[in-house]
Amino acid sequence: MHKAICLETIFTDVPFEERFALSKHYGFAYVEFWTWQDKDVDKIRELCRVHNIQVVAFSGDQEFSLVDPKERADYIDFVEKSISVAKSLNCHFLVLHSNALDKNGVVVKPCDHISPSEKVENIIRILKALVPLAEQEDVVLLLEALNTKVDHPGYFLSHTEDAVKIVQAVDSSHVKVLYDLYHMQIMEGDIINTLTRFRDFIGHIHMADVPGRHEPGTGEINFKNVMRALEAMGYEGIVSFELFPLRSSVEAVRAIQQL
Repeated sequence: MHKAICLETIFTDVPFEERFALSKHYGFAYVEFWTWQDKDVDKIRELCRVHNIQVVAFSGDQEFSLVDPKERADYIDFVEKSISVAKSLNCHFLVLHSNALDKNGVVVKPCDHISPSEKVENIIRILKALVPLAEQEDVVLLLEALNTKVDHPGYFLSHTEDAVKIVQAVDSSHVKVLYDLYHMQIMEGDIINTLTRFRDFIGHIHMADVPGRHEPGTGEINFKNVMRALEAMGYEGIVSFELFPLRSSVEAVRAIQQL
């Protein structure tokens, strides 16, 4: 099991490209970020080489939605471009969302006119269309459920079991669930039991405390128990801390290191 940090939320007091060196300085060999279109991918690749650091995940979709059949072709085209970028960075995970989100995480199109069953059907259809390329390029597509109570009202996919059912329907080792402790603690709780129950379908984990989405120890989640549970179940993937430091990035990374 390896720890990573999200460069969109930690060390934000310095320019993005300087965060790679800081991450390595504080002991992190793995990082992730959100969007790639607004970044210099060639520069990121060079920074990874210089600092011996690896990008483990970023967002594979941005302005299009999985749930909207009218955007199916555009969505597939964008994810195919994202897979190409991922390969250029030696990155093996792309995060996918049921709905397009703006830069503040606001749902752009709730698509309330589409029934839940139609939304699920469209998600499955798009993911199945993407599977051959994902398998060919060895990139895992991560379907992320988000909370709708605090941060993302109108977002369709908001529970772990619903995401797992979609992954089961797609039936590919290159389509998994991204389990986010922050979002799922808000929506459903029962973190350790959920992780244990759906271990085989979870490809990546995000962590932040509740409330506030801050570092471990600032809220109600017992991170040490969660980490012990992950070790006990043999989880060997990445645990990435996508959090907003309550006081400073240095204090936040120290809290992460203590787990």
